[in-house]
Parts: sequence; structure tokens; C-alpha cells
Amino acid sequence: MAARKRKLILFGIYLIVLLFFVTKYTIHFVEKSAVTSFKKLYSVYSQALLQTVYEMDGETACYYSSDKSVSSDFSGCDRFYKKFANNLKVRKYCKNNSLKDGCVPVYKNYAVKPSCAGFSESMFNRFNQAFVMDDNSNIVVFNQPAGVQKPMFAVDSNGKLFPNKSGYDLFSFVIMRGKSGNYYFHTNVTYCLPEEKGGIKMLQDVYK
Repeated sequence: MAARKRKLILFGIYLIVLLFFVTKYTIHFVEKSAVTSFKKLYSVYSQALLQTVYEMDGETACYYSSDKSVSSDFSGCDRFYKKFANNLKVRKYCKNNSLKDGCVPVYKNYAVKPSCAGFSESMFNRFNQAFVMDDNSNIVVFNQPAGVQKPMFAVDSNGKLFPNKSGYDLFSFVIMRGKSGNYYFHTNVTYCLPEEKGGIKMLQDVYK
């Protein structure tokens, strides 16, 4: 009886250790896959941005300016995002209530700085517009205040799959316009999102 009990205890310990390593491997695999997905998405989104700029004759009226002599412009963001979304394969759209309507998952942390309130928990879940793509990734448009879209959006590279945290599978795209009128995304890919330990922050880190 005692020998059988010892065997059961050892078997239980074995299962716990096995579960630990399987879980650790699974999390590592999902996180690595998320970063790989981000690389593909970055290319797709960059192409969609350039296509949208072309369709709008080079003037989107939705950008942050990197030229000190030119002001940032947010006046055309509603029109821009409609065209931008049309250039991506959108499966589902949530005008608001994105969490309730299934366009976004619950994230580990949200922005708490007043200047980044557009990525706060309430904005993510209730007020920001969100799109779900055919590949199950999603984008959430930065609004501040509610109903006022800005040239910035968050991208979840693997949708509702974990880890659902910034710098791992959640990234931000900030639309910039240079001095020559060229459009591009800012190299800080977690701008206005909470910094998570070990997470990616800059675009160059994705391609290490």
C-alpha cells in the first residue's frame, strides 16, 4: 500500500513537471509566432498605408508630422480609416463596445497616462473602433477623446490568443508624415501602450 502511494506521488510530481515544461514551451512558441506574425503584418500594413495615401492623392489629413514647420493633422482620420480598412481584408467591424461584441480580448495591462488615454481599458473595450481581419488579427483605432480618431492604432498580431500583452502580440502603429510628404510608421511599436518586461518596444528589435 505504501509503495503504491509513493508511486502515485512520484507520478503526480512527474505530471506537474511535465505540465510546467509543456506550458513554458507553448507560451514561448505562441510568443515567437506572434512576433513572426507581426513581421508579416507590418509589411501588409505598410503596403495598405501607401495604397491609401495613393488613393487619397497624397493627402490623408491623418498624420503626425515629423517636420517642425508643418502641423500634425487629424481632421481626415475618419475618412482615412475607412479607406485604409478597405485596403485590408476585414472580416468584422465594431464601431464601439469592441470587447462585448468580440472584436478584442482582455489585455494584461492598459495605458494609464492621460496623454495615452486612447489606449485605456475603457477606450479599448467600449469606445474605440476595432476591426478583425481574416487572419484573426485585429486593429483598434486610438480615440482621444471618444469619437475623435487619431493617426495611431493598436494591432494584435494573433487576435484573441494569449499572451495578449504589449510588446509580445500587441503593438501600436503611429502614422507619420515626413518633410518630403512621405508617409511611414513610427519606429516605436509600443508607443502609448504599457511597457511589459521583456517585450519588444522598437521596430528594430522585431528584426533582431
